[in-house]
Amino acid sequence: MSESLPVPTPRSPDRWKTAALVLTILTTVFASVLAALQTDADLRASTADRDSQSLAVLASGELQRTGIVANYEFSLLVEIIKDLQTGTVLELTALEQQARGEEGNAETSLLLAAAAKARSEHGQAFSTLYTDSRYAPTDESAFPDLQAYSQDLYIRPNEIVAQQNEAADLYHLWSSRADAYVTVLTVLAVAFFLFGLAQTVQALQLQRFFVLSGTLLLAGAILWTVSITLG
Repeated sequence: MSESLPVPTPRSPDRWKTAALVLTILTTVFASVLAALQTDADLRASTADRDSQSLAVLASGELQRTGIVANYEFSLLVEIIKDLQTGTVLELTALEQQARGEEGNAETSLLLAAAAKARSEHGQAFSTLYTDSRYAPTDESAFPDLQAYSQDLYIRPNEIVAQQNEAADLYHLWSSRADAYVTVLTVLAVAFFLFGLAQTVQALQLQRFFVLSGTLLLAGAILWTVSITLG
């Protein structure tokens, strides 16, 4: 009695369709995560853009305020110096007039000199350059520290401009990430299409081709997403 040959077990014709179905589910889950990442990046970009614009307005206002303050201080300084010089010149003129015996003219010159110096002292009382110890002259012959004043005057505007630049950089970062996530979603749409074809065609070779091609796209999309998120 001859032995019967073993009958080979036929391969399931639906295994590629099953794989395509499983991969479709995985792709759907990943697409949901990717969509959440894209939405988050979009919201962060919008927030950074709003902050950048508000800081730009604030910086503009601060620069305008600083310009007004600087114009006031330097204009007042010019008047103070002019009055001091006028007072000194009038005092010297009075001395010359006294030497010539012109006592009446000398008294008038001294009176005008005192008025000029009084205006100068009055102006100094309203000048930050003379009332603030950081910039005030150390003695009557010294001059206010204009360099230190100018540097301190623009500290706040420079800080706001730096914050505005940081917000603008964040906007470009998150905006580019959001755009990149949209591109990855487009790749996933192609993978969805391939997995869908794998479940509709009957030829095993085509099923295998579509499943493997979709898998490559899915793997590439995952790696690309990780690169974007960590980049």
